[in-house]
Order: sequence, then structure tokens, then C-alpha cells
Amino acid sequence: MFDANTRHLYRRLLRYIAPYKLMIAITLLTLVIIAAMEPATAAILKDLVDDSLIKKDPDSFVVLPLLLAGVFIVKGVAEYFSKVASQWIAQKAILTIRDEMFRKLQFLPMATFQQSSTGEWMSKITYDVAQTGRALSEAWIVLIRDTMIVIALFGYMLYISWELTLMMMLIGPVVAFIIDRASKLMRHSSTEMQHNMGRMTHQLEEGLVGHRDIKLYHAEAYEQSRFHQTAQDLMHHTMDVIKVSALNVPLVQVLAAIALSIVVYIAMQMSAEGAFTPGELLSYITAMALTFEPIRRLTNINITIQKGMAAAQSIFELLDREEEPDQGQASLNSVQGELRFDAVGFHYPHAETATFDDFNLNIPARKTTALVGESGSGKSTLVSLIARFYQPQSGRILLDGTPINDLSLHTLREQLAFVSQQVVLFNDTVRANIAYGQNSVDEAAIIDAAQQAQAWEFIQKLPQGLDTPIGDNGARLSGGQRQRLAIARAFLKNAPILILDEATSALDNQSERSIQQAMQTLTKDRTVIVIAHRLSTIEQADQIVVLDQGNIVEQGTHSTLMQQNGHYYRLQQQATNHA
Repeated sequence: MFDANTRHLYRRLLRYIAPYKLMIAITLLTLVIIAAMEPATAAILKDLVDDSLIKKDPDSFVVLPLLLAGVFIVKGVAEYFSKVASQWIAQKAILTIRDEMFRKLQFLPMATFQQSSTGEWMSKITYDVAQTGRALSEAWIVLIRDTMIVIALFGYMLYISWELTLMMMLIGPVVAFIIDRASKLMRHSSTEMQHNMGRMTHQLEEGLVGHRDIKLYHAEAYEQSRFHQTAQDLMHHTMDVIKVSALNVPLVQVLAAIALSIVVYIAMQMSAEGAFTPGELLSYITAMALTFEPIRRLTNINITIQKGMAAAQSIFELLDREEEPDQGQASLNSVQGELRFDAVGFHYPHAETATFDDFNLNIPARKTTALVGESGSGKSTLVSLIARFYQPQSGRILLDGTPINDLSLHTLREQLAFVSQQVVLFNDTVRANIAYGQNSVDEAAIIDAAQQAQAWEFIQKLPQGLDTPIGDNGARLSGGQRQRLAIARAFLKNAPILILDEATSALDNQSERSIQQAMQTLTKDRTVIVIAHRLSTIEQADQIVVLDQGNIVEQGTHSTLMQQNGHYYRLQQQATNHA
């Protein structure tokens, strides 16, 4: 049951309950009381037979029934407090684990999220933590309580007859072998269950998020088939665990029953020869019978432990992942916003070719620089490198002459505001989404940002104004309204560097014209980087950088690039033909 890996994982789990020493002490005290009540029951039965039924002692007629009732009352109260206290400890530990996992997710490198699906991360925090919680709330209680009960009962049995008790204990090594074998089988199947649960959660998420495309492409049967296969795999591994567990418990009980039958037979022979009083014989057999249930629970708890350890391994794999490197300590006094790429080399993990190789680019302060090029040319990667979502393998990126790796992530990202065509909003109020990430913001500043983003008019018409919930990713708003909230968020942040990824793509023509006027205010006196898809929106840029497969092929203003009849000219012609 407890190999080296299991012991290591369980010790690490127990650190999460270590701070609650008082509640642990209360729990342990109640467990000692519960364990003591078991042999007390058998001892009372001995006196009940010998004193009450055989000797006809009148005092025993009153005292012994009261003692028996008292034993069960004390045991019941102790079991209540042990259950409540152990669950409180486990729930506090689960809260801490979930907090640590969610915090870890916030600080993982961007590449980590590309290696696993969202559903797998969700499964770890929901399903895996729940399985680990059972190991914390049930397993250690059963192990301590039932081990003490078995020890107490065997101690009493040794007191009655050490010869018979030693004979009973001969089945111990056989039981230990069965439990150990079952543990290994269940650990493997439990680990596969975790993986299947992650895949199923991921497919469920895809089915909910992509329901429109599923309907449009008539892919309901395909998605159902995928989900069914994953759910079926989960069922098979679950049944593997159940079958091993179902065989494990009765097999141990059969062995114990055989041993019990042999011991009872010998005990009756000894009693006939006067070695036992009738009360001692009944008391001994009762004590033996009382060991069955704790032995069954100890055997059965193995499945909970193995599931919990498989889940704990998955949890600790997440908690042990390296976070984004953040050792920078340099400070910035007055940010101008000049960015320079100095011989930057970068390739994505597992990519066959580099995205950039010896890349050099200067983005002047308080000017607008537009990045254009075919899909896959490196436009979005440049922005990700500026925000340190990824680290270049060579070269460096400087902000106002300071390498951005010398800055803390908070200091660097405080200088950036980002508006994308892929708007991300949160299931919260309009107010919370505009002021996202800022601890306390004056309402007047929020309203001013909304007005500048041409969003205030529709916000006033919402049922609760700024305090209106907008649903999952702004599901209760139109595409244009969602984009205006994202622009208002950028207005409110007022960062010196603004990154625009086709920020008005979801707006109609009338809204876009009014927003473009507001954008002129937003882009004034700050460094603006525009990832351009519609080239008509960047004709007034101070410089246009044309990228092709990670290389700068042209650079200049709109008019100079058009005169060159090169890449930019051809992109303009393609855009005109598609219009």
C-alpha cells in the first residue's frame, strides 16, 4: 500500500494539514476513544455472561447494561467529532491546494499553456483535488482509527489467550501481499483515470464553446463520437479499479473467516477442557468478529489512497512547474517608450525552424509603428516578445535603453496596454471589466474612459448601467460593444506603449469612424504598435514594417513603400482586390 513514492506523496500532502495542530489533536483524541471502546464492548460481554447469566450477580443486572449503553454513547460522540474535525482539516487543505494551483497557473510561461488543453488544467483543479481531498479527509482517519482498533482488539485477545491470537496473526503476511499487489494495479488505473478525465473535460469545454460551429458544420455526430470514446475509456479504467477493489476486500475477508473458523474450533475445544469460562469464550469470539470491519475498511481504503496519490502526483506536477522568469530589479523613472530589438533570435518550442534569426528593429518613442505581412510572418510573435510572454533564445529587447529582462514583469507590463480583435472580457460587471486589474478607480475616470471609447451611450442603456453583468466573455453584448469595452480599458490604463491588433475590426462603419477619432486621442504622445490586417487603417503610421517569414523586407512610410512597388505595394493591391 505504501511504497516509497506513495510515502513521499502522502508526506507532502500532510504538510497542508500540519498548520491545524489543535484540530488534529482533537481528531486524534477522538480516534483513541473510539479504538478503546471496541475491546471495552467485548469485555462487558464477558462479564455479562459470567456474572449476570451464570453467577446471577444482581448488581450486574443494572451496571453492565448501563456500561454497554455508555460505551456506545461515548463512541457515537467521538465519531461525530472525529468526522467533523477531520473534514474541516481536509477542506482547509483543499482550499490551500486550489489557491496554490490557481496562483501557479497565473505565473506559468505562455508555452506551458500550449502544451496542455484548458480542460486538462480545469480537471486538475476540480477532479484531481477532489480525489486528493478524500485521501486527506478519509484515508488518514481510517488508517489511524482502524489500526488502533485492530491493535486494541488484538491486545485484548492476547490478554485472553496469546496462543490463539498468534495463530490468528499468521494470515497477516498473506493479507499484506494481496493489498500490495492490489495497490500497484489500482495506482496505474487511477492515473489513467486522471488523464481520461482531463481529456473529457477538454472535449466538454470545446463542445460548449464551439456549439455554433458544430451546428453550422453539422458535426454533432462527430463530436458525440469523440466524447463517447473518451467517456468509454474513462469507464473502462474506472471498472478496472472497481474490479480490483471488489476482489481485494472479499479475498481478505475469506482468509480472515477461514482463520476465524479454525480459531473458533480450537477455542471451543479449549473451553470444553476448562481453559476458558463461557464469558471469556464469547468475549474472545466477539473481539475477533469486531476486527473484521476495521480490517475491511483498511483494505478498502486502499482504493481511496491510490486514487488520491495518482491525483496528488498530477497536482504536484503542476505546482512544481517553473514559473515565468522574473528576476529583474531595474526601475523606470519616466518612460518614453522606445523599443529596440537587438539581434533577437527566437523559435517556438518543438518548432522545426526559427521564427526570428538575428532580428533588428527600432520602434521610436511616441510614434506609430505598423507591422504588416502575411499570416505567420512574425507580427504577433514580436508583440509576445515585447510583453515577455516568451523569451528570445538570443539577443535582447530594450525599453528606453534598458533590457526588458532587467525589469520585473510587473514593471514591464505596467507600461503596456493591449487591444485585440480577439476581445477577452470577464463574467463580471461593465465597471469591473473597464477597470480590470486596477485596485481602486474613481467612477468619473471609468465614465471618462467609456466616453472616449464611444461606449458610454450603450452603457447608459443597460439595465444596471456600469454595474450590469455582461456574461461569459461578454456574451450579453454585441461584438462592437465588447470591442469598445476593451478600448475603454486601454484608455483607463493610460500606458505609454499601446499595442493594437486590428482593434476596430468588430465595429460597423459608423462606429468605426467615431472610434477612430477617439483612437487619435488614445494614440497621441505614446508609442503605438499596430498589427495591421486592413492596410487602410495604417496609412498614417509614422513607419510601416513589412515582415516576411521573420525578416524585415521593407520599412518606411506608406507613400515611400507604395513607390517601391514591392511587398507592401502587392499587399495593398491584394487588399484592394478583396475589398
